[in-house]
Amino acid sequence: MIEHSPMITSGEFANICHISRELLIHYDNIGLLKPKEVKPNGYRNYSIKQLYIFDTIRFLLDAGMSIKEVKDFLDDRTTELFLENIAGLMDNLREKRAVLDARIGMMDKLKYVTERSLLFPKNEPRLSFWDDLCLCVTDIPDASEASYIQAMSDHSEFCRDVAKVSKFPIGRVTKRLDLVPSEGQVVSQQIMTWISRPERPELLGERFMVKPKGNYAVILHQGGWDDIARSYTKLLAFIEENKMEVRSPAFEMDMNTYLMSQSEDDYLIHISILVE
Repeated sequence: MIEHSPMITSGEFANICHISRELLIHYDNIGLLKPKEVKPNGYRNYSIKQLYIFDTIRFLLDAGMSIKEVKDFLDDRTTELFLENIAGLMDNLREKRAVLDARIGMMDKLKYVTERSLLFPKNEPRLSFWDDLCLCVTDIPDASEASYIQAMSDHSEFCRDVAKVSKFPIGRVTKRLDLVPSEGQVVSQQIMTWISRPERPELLGERFMVKPKGNYAVILHQGGWDDIARSYTKLLAFIEENKMEVRSPAFEMDMNTYLMSQSEDDYLIHISILVE
């Protein structure tokens, strides 16, 4: 006597697999997982063996395959094709993991600088020791607002497509400390983003910069960019009064700006200059 594998209803199949009957019907309609038999009354029945097929479908979808790719694999699956697909899926998942790690790193840095901004005294210059920071930078061609906007666009694209990071936390590098900001002009010569130390900094080329560790004259500017000159005036006077020498450009780090606050009056911009 030939023993037939027991059949299970679509409802039982869905319960075993922890999915909805609607999803099973969808898989039937697109030809991904058709029932073993369809009764005259329209009821769908599945074989026990099809539970293993569903396991395969769920595994491959979870791993990142598209429905079409899964269907093509099921129609002609072999050990060799499985290994080939798994290798590609692993590469894709590694790329996604790198993106997620970068986003988590960005959020961690934003959380750090925002929390620190709540502790620092505002609008008062002081000395502070800082470890070195890795930066991704983009040159601003001239002092016009249009150039700054274009540089910001280029910087965002480079961070996303090449450095594989967000542009946040963001700031600026000011090399000419003798210039005074005026309306419609930008004194900063570079846009900067604080990044984790890259495994291959050479891939960033001249856009990779290290802010050196050391003692910095710092000030936490409260307000927008339009009146940041007053904080530079305070900070440079503090350096001169204490007979210190400037050893670096000025680094501006946005610690609390439009991401967190609606009013420019609440913006907090950390300015630091390496001194001896």
